[in-house]
Parts: sequence; structure tokens; C-alpha cells
Amino acid sequence: MGTTKRQNGHLSDRQLKALQNKLLGEKEKIINRDADQAKYYLDKNELSDPVDEASINIQASHELRFRNRENFFLKKIDKALLKFNDDSYGLCDECASVITFERLNARPTAELCIGCKEEAEMEEKSNFFHLKSKSLGKTLNEIGRR
Repeated sequence: MGTTKRQNGHLSDRQLKALQNKLLGEKEKIINRDADQAKYYLDKNELSDPVDEASINIQASHELRFRNRENFFLKKIDKALLKFNDDSYGLCDECASVITFERLNARPTAELCIGCKEEAEMEEKSNFFHLKSKSLGKTLNEIGRR
């Protein structure tokens, strides 16, 4: 009963539920981590010397980078969860072929089948100067113009 296939026929209900639970668990972990982190911050008024201040600035910079990555990942999770509603989860955004359960289990936010992902990576590697930074949203040429 729990192994019926969806319309596109490649994922069972059990597999879908496992993947959806994995995505929801990751989302919950990120949200809970944000709530827990507030208790670890030092008040800048408590810092007594420049070394402490430099250390806290480095820590804040790392924290900002991690939060940006988590926010980006959270958006990917939400996008993947929305695909469950229209039965498009597990289908490649590029060619509409199926993404294997193994790939989705390893990366539940995967949007491309392995063939399209490999092709996209080859294109990225061959077009180094036109690459866009995922965090900055700019190419190397645009960053260099600042």
C-alpha cells in the first residue's frame, strides 16, 4: 500500500515521504539553530581590548557567511517542498527527466538530473570569467570593477 507510484512513476509514496521528511527536518534544524545562537553572542560593551574586539569581529564575519549559506539552503528547501504540491518533485528542471532516488536521497534539493548537472558544471568550468558568485550574484569581472 505504501509503495504506490506517482504519475511520473519513478518514486514510491514511501520514498516521497522519506524525502519530504528529510527536507522538513533540515528546515527545522536551521530554524532552531537560529533561535539557539542568540545566547552565544557577546555584548561589544563587554570587550576590554582590541584583540577581543578583533576576535569577535572575525567570529561575526564567519557567522554572517554561515547564515547567508543557510538562508540560501533554506530557500532551496522551500522550493523543493513546493514541488511536492504540483507533483514535479524529482523531475529535472532542465529536461524534465527523472532524478533518481539515490541522488535525491543524497541531495533532496537537487533540481537537475545527473546528466544536466554534469553538463552545467562543465559549462561553468569552461566559462570561468562569466561565473556568477552564488553569494554576491556577480561575475568576476563585475566584482573587479568595484
